[in-house]
Amino acid sequence: MANISFISIEFPAGGTERVTINLARPLTDMGHKIYLFVYKLDKEKLPANLPIEYIELPYPSNNAQNFDTIVEAITRYNIEVFFSPAIYPRFMPKLYATGLCKIVHVLHSCPFYEDIAQWHNIMHPNKGSLKSIVKNYLIRYPKYKLGYYHRRTLRHYKRKYANVDAYGVLFDTYGRQIASTLGVDYASSKLVTLRNPIEPCKQCDNPVEREKIVAYVGRLSRYDKRVDRLLDVWHRLHAKFPEWRLWIVGSGDDRPALEEYAAQNNLCNVEFLGYRSEVDDIYRKVSIVCLTSNFEGCPMVLLEAQEYGCATIAFECSSGVREILSPNMINGACVPNGDIDAYTEALARLMEDDELRHTIQQNGVENAKSFAPQISAQQYNDLIERLLAK
Repeated sequence: MANISFISIEFPAGGTERVTINLARPLTDMGHKIYLFVYKLDKEKLPANLPIEYIELPYPSNNAQNFDTIVEAITRYNIEVFFSPAIYPRFMPKLYATGLCKIVHVLHSCPFYEDIAQWHNIMHPNKGSLKSIVKNYLIRYPKYKLGYYHRRTLRHYKRKYANVDAYGVLFDTYGRQIASTLGVDYASSKLVTLRNPIEPCKQCDNPVEREKIVAYVGRLSRYDKRVDRLLDVWHRLHAKFPEWRLWIVGSGDDRPALEEYAAQNNLCNVEFLGYRSEVDDIYRKVSIVCLTSNFEGCPMVLLEAQEYGCATIAFECSSGVREILSPNMINGACVPNGDIDAYTEALARLMEDDELRHTIQQNGVENAKSFAPQISAQQYNDLIERLLAK
């Protein structure tokens, strides 16, 4: 078996780090030794007995100045495969050129999500000076419409693809999309599907026996998560369903604006619960978990919610969301992207139709089993063996 490494900016932190945590034990059971390069290591939040050896970096993980530290560690620990999930550090082409180990970059979002984020930032700029507003609409907007930002994003993808031994994607559809855009044959390409694993839930209750609670669980950031759209939906529904509550679980820069919107519109039964390091108790109580994102790769919150027996609903903002929630109204509710009216109608149906909600809850539990850690770890193991056999 092999010595392998992952890299993270802060650990443990968000969904990408949870993937590394969930892979660690099954990969170790397969005989692999796991190292983690990390800039900020929060030792108080580390899971107990996690089989990872940590190598702390002197600079933020994307910084090219980490190159010597990483090369020294790769040599010392005989690291054979270097996984770079989500981030693609600036030193990667240089590291790939050394041939010291196999390099695998894993895209943890949908392909070309950068274009979606750029468009949102142009259309919803942060409050700033008149100069910055004028620059946004007179320079950035025309550049976007003329394709400047897309061409720049495409150059980045080509550069990454050229400087890795394997390019991981979360779903087969993502790999085909990238292959088509880059003009490569998918079957013989470097692209490989590596599913995100979810942690096995602990002592799940009957998914049917839940409180009348709708919840959002995740980061409160406007450019991607768009929780403001969920509050807009709740604005239309709260008077019709006075027995239901809405929980917003998470923290982020958008929280003050969300709380202000809820207060100004007198939204009933809305509670902001803040950040929770453990959300098992949330998933066991709530009936429906909502996602209203601009884009998603493989949204862990949907899978975790399904695993715990919650009904799920999301905008069809990527093929990854569609794969998790398909067929519609069987594993979950998949709503046309950005259609607030359709989302409101679908959520209302879940809230009032107990039989439908219970069916979706039970089917979701079965669907989540295909994302078990052992299944994802086997995909990683197969890739490791294939790379090292070359």
